[in-house]
Amino acid sequence: MTRLALILALLLCAAGSLRAEDLAVERVLTWYHRMRPSDKDLAIYRLDWASSLNEAQRRAAREGRPICLVIIHSKYGDIASGHC
Repeated sequence: MTRLALILALLLCAAGSLRAEDLAVERVLTWYHRMRPSDKDLAIYRLDWASSLNEAQRRAAREGRPICLVIIHSKYGDIASGHC
């Protein structure tokens, strides 16, 4: 009888700890979804770069968008590769 009570107590402890882990995971996921920036907030990181001013002007006229010109003054700068 004591052996059965001990086994039941151990099973209850194990089941309780599994539920606690599930709650911790749910809590982390809830905070992740609350704090994660929205797609609108991350839009600045999805810029479409053009490799030349002529191409940028054609695309801007076609899409009705402005042009942001980046001039690189570095010896090794290359706008096409993203190294400034």
